[in-house]
This record gives sequence, structure tokens and C-alpha cells, in this order.
Amino acid sequence: MSECCTRGSELAKQNPDQDCANLPYGLINVQSEDIENCRITARVCCHRERRSQECYDGIMHGRSGGVCKTRFSFDECQGKEYKKCCECCQLGLVAHRQLLRCDISSVKSLNLGSYCAEAYKDCCLNGKIVATNRPPTATSAPLQPSGMCERFLGRLCEHICINTASGHVCRCREGYRLQADDKTCILDTSTSGPGQSSDDSQCENSPCEQSCLGTGTGIQCSCLLGYQLNRDGLSCDDVNECAYNTDDCQEGQECFNTMGSFTCRRILGCGTGYEMNPAGECVDMDECELGVDECEAGFECTNQPGSFRCVPRIQCGVGYNYDRTGNCVDINECDGSSCPRGTKCINTVGSYRCQRLVTCGAGYELNEDESNCEDIDECARGTHDCQGLSECKNNRGSYICQCPSGYTADQSTRTCQDIDECIRFAGRVCAQSCINTEGSYTCECREGFELAGDNRNCKDLNECDNNPCEQRCINVYGSFQCSCNRGYRVASDGRTCEDTDECALYSGQGQGSLCMHECVNTRGSYTCRCPPGYELLQDDRSCADLKECDTGLHNCTEQQECFNIRGGYRCHDVTCPDNYVKTTPTGSSADEQRCVKGPCKVLDIDCIMERTTAISYNYLDLPSNLVTPVDLISMKAQVYGYIPKLRFRITEGNRARWFNVTKRALGDGGALTGTVMLVRPLKGPFTTTLRLDMDRLNNANLVVGRSIAYITVYVSKYNF
Repeated sequence: MSECCTRGSELAKQNPDQDCANLPYGLINVQSEDIENCRITARVCCHRERRSQECYDGIMHGRSGGVCKTRFSFDECQGKEYKKCCECCQLGLVAHRQLLRCDISSVKSLNLGSYCAEAYKDCCLNGKIVATNRPPTATSAPLQPSGMCERFLGRLCEHICINTASGHVCRCREGYRLQADDKTCILDTSTSGPGQSSDDSQCENSPCEQSCLGTGTGIQCSCLLGYQLNRDGLSCDDVNECAYNTDDCQEGQECFNTMGSFTCRRILGCGTGYEMNPAGECVDMDECELGVDECEAGFECTNQPGSFRCVPRIQCGVGYNYDRTGNCVDINECDGSSCPRGTKCINTVGSYRCQRLVTCGAGYELNEDESNCEDIDECARGTHDCQGLSECKNNRGSYICQCPSGYTADQSTRTCQDIDECIRFAGRVCAQSCINTEGSYTCECREGFELAGDNRNCKDLNECDNNPCEQRCINVYGSFQCSCNRGYRVASDGRTCEDTDECALYSGQGQGSLCMHECVNTRGSYTCRCPPGYELLQDDRSCADLKECDTGLHNCTEQQECFNIRGGYRCHDVTCPDNYVKTTPTGSSADEQRCVKGPCKVLDIDCIMERTTAISYNYLDLPSNLVTPVDLISMKAQVYGYIPKLRFRITEGNRARWFNVTKRALGDGGALTGTVMLVRPLKGPFTTTLRLDMDRLNNANLVVGRSIAYITVYVSKYNF
């Protein structure tokens, strides 16, 4: 259906003066049951294209200051679209003059459609067209491109569309110039270049659609880049780069065909807070500029990447905060836990104060219901003054400091000194390595080992559990080794595996190589490929000819004979000369056809004097660089009790003397043959047609009879 829609859109552009219902859609490659659905789809897309064009024309008319009226159209809705987009554009011009925000939400709420909303936004942002024939003047701030070319893709300009801040401008390709409508292009006859004939006299009134070339004896038509010449040799059709996969669109983009070119559009969403620019790139959406923020009065919108912030317009002092209107109001600090237990919080303007209720002794404080005093755990709260590594131990109303385990008390300095267990208990605390720490010690193991459950002894570490190797891991005592699967080898780091390029490793080994034709290395293996016309055999390395003639994979007509060649086939159509009749020799196939001379008419002197009694057409299929010498084909003459004088000659197709003919006798009184031999190797692809004459001579060495064999030799590009 997408191809049907594309066809409808293209016909709408190419036939602006015809009704969509009457356009020649010319559906090709559509199943009979889908023709009606395809025609309806094409017609709907044609109407959609027309509505888009009508809206664009209405926008341009509105921006130029014209009066918005409904204009004639084959479709009443399309004519109304022109007027509606013109009026919506003029609404945008009013907003532009009054410096209002170009917020399309207000227009969308009127339910006037997306075309009206786009027209309003475009004219609000870009303003009125002041002078179309004068180049734009420089401004202090750079203007942003309008994006009209992408919005009305392929409808604004015949050749090249360029976005500008006020809309767009059209340009022509080299060898053409812009017409007065500032849209279409015609051949520029004042300069030479692509599209102009080298012989102006011959190309005057030329039927060529695009480019004409005078050859001296006639003209030759050609097409511009992005077009292809039709079979009539005159007109040009657009090349659909998207359909032929000749575009360069990246992942995440979709290809859209245009006349003579194509464009790439992003198909993935940009996410919240971002929008797509005309180039298909995701850029930050300025919610503040577009007026889609939700900031209330008293707050100012500040744009951020992918979002926005509402910032109060005034700054409040300490003890004050902002209300919903952005004004400063007093903070009631007493709503929180501003005062400690045993005191009462009293709020003041811009501040607060704490008033004590009950007094407790040192080391005590009020309980939660403020009825009694309870002990303060200075150790838990961290309000003690134990120095160094001494530990705090709480007592009622007070606390004491004592050294923790792993330390010894220094009475002179009243500090705690660390005990080095690794020295004091050397060789008894750890199996391999002892590391002293503050207040304790730790045992460590050498690389390849790990601590046992008692945290003292060491056991072998199975490094393979942590998957240090890319493919295979073999644990050994205190270490490990990496190995790789078949088709890989261990890299220099000893851990990762790199692919073995079997194709390069076994290249240049003749018949012993991996593949008969092409070897393609793959990750951990390789595959063999055969050239077109061949198929890969079950051994996955050898190539065999497809034999299209035997399998019916050819397009020869019933009147033609299909002859299989290596990597393809040929369709032969043998037509016998006058006075000859086409026959098929017994046991022959498509590689031999014969014409035999029939009875001559009375007084047909030319026929009677013609010595050629039979003409055969033979076809041979050879590999490239065949080892020579080798017999190819024989022409046989049957003898009946006598040996005639025969002469065999190659008279055509042997310009480099690749072939030789030898006369041989078969048996006693049997047959005489002329055997064609290949005496020099032939490198393909190559084709030649030999003519082998077998002359019967009389005693005066005059030709009394002749048989002609045309031998077409097809030499393959490959040696198999």
C-alpha cells in the first residue's frame, strides 16, 4: 500500500491541473485482487498531497498580504483549505506584530486542524513577506531556517529547495535557469553545460525531455542525475533511490523519494522536552519561548535542556518563603523540630525562639513527655571527648574512655597503641601473608589462591568461576589457562580469543584451498561462495553450474533452443538460408542444429551451382585457461568403399590461431574426421564463432561438395 500511496502523491505533483479521480494511476506489479484497494489508496494520498499544497499556497498568499478567498479546486475541501490556511496565517501575522508568543495550543483548542495550527505558527514566527524580489538584509541576530522545504517536500521547487528565515528559495541545477514563477527551471541556452547540446542546430526543437547531444548525424538524449532514460529514448523518469536501496540514510532514519533525489527523515521519537528540526535532528524544545510552560504569575520561566524551571521574580530574605503567587511570607519555624526537647518554640516575624520548661542536671535531659530527666548516652550521640582510638563506655550521668581490642593502653600518654599481631605471633596467625591493621590484622593469599573459611589458611582459587577467559577456561593449582574453540586462537593477552582467518591461512594453495571460488571469513569459521550462475555443492566448497536449460530457469522462447554455458545460458534461434531445411540430427541436443540443402527449383541456377549441402550450428562450453592441446569437436564424413579427397579448413573466428584442425581416419574403411583442437589456452570471459569447412574435391582438386560447421565457443570467466 505504501507504493500505491507514493504513486498517488507523485501524480498529484506532476498533474496539478487534473482531478485526482481522473488521474492515470497506471498500477504495475499489483495483484488483481489488490487493484481496487491500491487505486483507492492512491486517490486518498493524491487528495492529501493536494490539501498540503493548497495550504502552502494559502500561507504564501496570506504572508504576502493578499485577501483570503476560496479558490477553484477539483475538490471543494481543497479549495477551503487554501482559504483556511490563509486566514490562520493572518492570525499569526497579528501575533507577530503584537510580539505575542507563537503558542499553537490556543489555535489547536479551536479544532481547526493541524494545517491551520502550522500556518499560524509559521506566520507568527517568520512574519509578513515584505519584498520577494529583494535579497534579505543582514540582521544583528542569525535567523533560523523555516523548514518549509521539508514540510512540503518535493512541491515547492522543481530542482533544489533551500530553507530561509522567511520561507524558502528555489535554485536550478547547472545548465538551467529559474523562470519567472521562481519555482520551475528551463534549459539555459546562454551558457554551455549539462542539459545543452554540443550542436545547437541539431538540438533545436529537440524532443529530448532533459539533455540533448548533437552527434553530427543525429541527436542523443540523456537524463540528469537522479533520473533514468525511458525506452522511448526521449523522456526521463525519476529514479526511486529508496526502492533500489541506493540511498545513504542511517539507522533510525527513513528514506523518502523526491524528484531527482531523496531525503532522510528520523523515524524515532526525540523524547519529552525535545523536538525534531528540519534536518531530522533532535534539539531542545524551548518551552518558555513556545509558551507551553506551566509557570504561574509571579514566576519566570527559565529554559533547561529537555525541561524548564519556574523561578520567582523577587528574592525573599531569611525566615521568609514564596507563596503560590510569588510573594514573600513568614516561615513558621515552629511547624518543624526547631527547638530541642524541654523547650517550647515561639514563632516570631522572620525568626523564632526556644523557651526552656524544666532544668535537668549534667548528663541528663527531659524524656519525651517532658515529665522526668533521663540519662544522656554521650557515647551514642558522639558528644564525648574520648581521644584517639579510645572507646566511649556510657555510665549514668557520665561516661568513661577505654581502649578497644587489638590495642594496649599507654598510661603515660593516656592513648591507645596498636598491637602488631603479625610480629608478636609471627608464623602462627596466617598460612601465607599477614598484614597488620589498626587494632587487628588480615591474612592474604598469593595470586591464584583465596582465603579459606577460617580466614587464615589458603586454598586454590578456581579462577574459571569468574569467567576470566573469553571461551574456555582450564583451572590449574594456583593459576588457570585459557583455550579457544575451533576456528579461534588465543590472543596475545592470553585471555581473549581472536578469529582465525582460514581464508587467508589457506589462500593460494590451488585445488587444495578451502573454496573453489570465493572464501568469506566469518567469526570462528568461513563460508564458500560461488559466482552468479553457479550453486554450492553439498561439500560446501565446490561450485557447480546451475544448468538453467535443464531446470527451466531460462527465458528462451519455444522457437529458440536453450544452450547451457558455465554460469549462464544462451538462447539460440537458428534460421536456415534459402533452399535449406532445418533438421535435427539423430541423438543431437541444443548444442547442435543443422540445415540441409533441399531440392532446387527448375532453372534456379544459383541453387543448382551451390556446392554446400549441409550447414550445422554447434556450441561448446569451455572453462577458462583450459590445458592444451585438447580435442574439441569433430566433423565426420562417411565413406562407402572408397576414400574421397577431403579438405578441412577453419575459415573464420581463428584470428589468433587458438585452434587447429586435423584430419583423421577412423577404422578400416570407416569414416574420415576433421578434429578441431584447442592449441592455445583461452582466458575468459571470451566468445568466438569458428567456421569449419569440409570440402569434397575431385581429381582436379576442385570443390564438388561442401559441409559447413559453425562452432560457437563460450569460454567461462572461471576455470571450473
